[in-house]
Amino acid sequence: MKRLIPLALLALTAPALAQPAPEAAQGRPQRAYANPSALIAADIAIARLAREKGHWAAFRETADEAAELLESGRVLAKTALKDRKDPAKADQWAPRSAWISCDGSAGLTFGGWQNPNGGNGEYISVWQRQIKGKVDWKWVLRDGQALSAPLRDLDWAEGKVADCRVRKPTEGAAAPATGKRKPEKQSKVPPILPLAGPIPPSDAPTGADSKDGQSHDGTLAWRSTVMPDGSRRFAAWMWKDGAMQEVVLRNFKADGA
Repeated sequence: MKRLIPLALLALTAPALAQPAPEAAQGRPQRAYANPSALIAADIAIARLAREKGHWAAFRETADEAAELLESGRVLAKTALKDRKDPAKADQWAPRSAWISCDGSAGLTFGGWQNPNGGNGEYISVWQRQIKGKVDWKWVLRDGQALSAPLRDLDWAEGKVADCRVRKPTEGAAAPATGKRKPEKQSKVPPILPLAGPIPPSDAPTGADSKDGQSHDGTLAWRSTVMPDGSRRFAAWMWKDGAMQEVVLRNFKADGA
């Protein structure tokens, strides 16, 4: 599923919550309630927050507890940003593409940025839908690089939703209650299912730091790799037409290269 989302409209709206999919009928694909415009809006909202509260303040406020920054190496955001001072003027950025899992539990945004000195670049963000708290989406991974020229301006962003997998009759089914025993209280956090299909094995060289992630339903997966020389690679796959198809592949230069 592909959607074209006007950026001018999203800039005026608050991030929306991607609703979880209802229970699927046995042997049939679950319905997609994922909303890629929510990711675009969340990305735009951070840029607006950066103008209001400061560049790094905005990232601290919207980071997941386990969020990581890829800055030559992989660093925990809450540690790296704890005492980082905001620049006089924040960078500005605009998402241009978004990908979201069928269940709406995780997604990606890709876009371009510009700093106050006229420098340009690109970035990729990984997002996780929040079960608790006031913020619907928080970022869990962020990487990017400077570019010699800005990305082409767009008036719209493209959003794509993963196909929904076919659940097996026993998948996610609760055990029948017996006697007067009360059923166990179920967690609000959905279980993490195996990937809907295989993705390529990591080909990272010896000494590289490579890490995989996925959505709860296994219809979206990503891999971030820091090479021994500090350069990085980001790849992502989405469940489409019965296979995990590559939707993102970006190579980032080492900082200062």
